[in-house]
Amino acid sequence: MTKFAQFDKTSLKALRIEMQALLNKYGVDSNVEFEVGNMKFSSAEVEIKVKAKVKGAKTITNVILESRAAALGLKMKNSYGEELVEYNTRAHKMPFVYRKADGKLFKCDERMAKMRFAA
Repeated sequence: MTKFAQFDKTSLKALRIEMQALLNKYGVDSNVEFEVGNMKFSSAEVEIKVKAKVKGAKTITNVILESRAAALGLKMKNSYGEELVEYNTRAHKMPFVYRKADGKLFKCDERMAKMRFAA
């Protein structure tokens, strides 16, 4: 466990790693997945966003992505190992997010999604 005198970027990286490890350990027993998100900080305090979901449960964004992909006739995975992971309803220009085989995330529009993930 790290002791903090004040918060800065390097100390928050260490805090994020420790929190994620502790939450993952707790999540194994409780069947919950945790994700430590954004951190807003000053030298004296930090505000941390944490997401939690039940393992295997479908979130609203997953349901929207699957329904949108079905409506356009898209596959969730293509032959290159790329996978559709999110549909952002508020992003009208590039609503689809996909993950390449190396783990990097990319945004694309509906036309590009049809070209990459056509069934």
